[in-house]
Amino acid sequence: MTRREKDQQIDAAVRTHHSGLRYFIRSLGVSDAWVDDLAQETFLIAHRKWEELDHPDQAPGWLRQIARNLVMNELTKTGRRQRLLDEKVTTLLIQADSPVPAPGALQDAEIRHEALRECLDGLPGKVRSVINARYYDDRNATEIGEELSMNPAAVRKLLYLARKTLAECLASKQIHASS
Repeated sequence: MTRREKDQQIDAAVRTHHSGLRYFIRSLGVSDAWVDDLAQETFLIAHRKWEELDHPDQAPGWLRQIARNLVMNELTKTGRRQRLLDEKVTTLLIQADSPVPAPGALQDAEIRHEALRECLDGLPGKVRSVINARYYDDRNATEIGEELSMNPAAVRKLLYLARKTLAECLASKQIHASS
């Protein structure tokens, strides 16, 4: 493959998968302020290792694996507190999204997903609306604030408190599930 062909394939992958990769990284519990940085790091690694990709059609899963590895590396870094929302939640979400389930892992993932659904259901309606708008509709704090007549800073604060509440709820469910 020529350098030009490689660059064209990578450019196409970035255009096609950038937003989905950002959503995936955010779904692993990465702080919003660091999602773009980790997505960029993912694409830089992909550019360096593009020849290792068997076929461009496999790029989405390959990019997610690179991103997952970057997030797992954050768990071991001293600066992780800045990038990750909550180490326990991120670990839970990475495990729930594991590409090759170990024996019994599918059942464990289902238990974790059910626990997350229960925790989400326990949130007040307005908080769930904000969570859905941010993480499922991929809307920013300004857009959400306009819709709900809230200051964007108040939306961000509500999201922070909701993530903290979800982390605590998931942690308590982990204790119950393992006993």
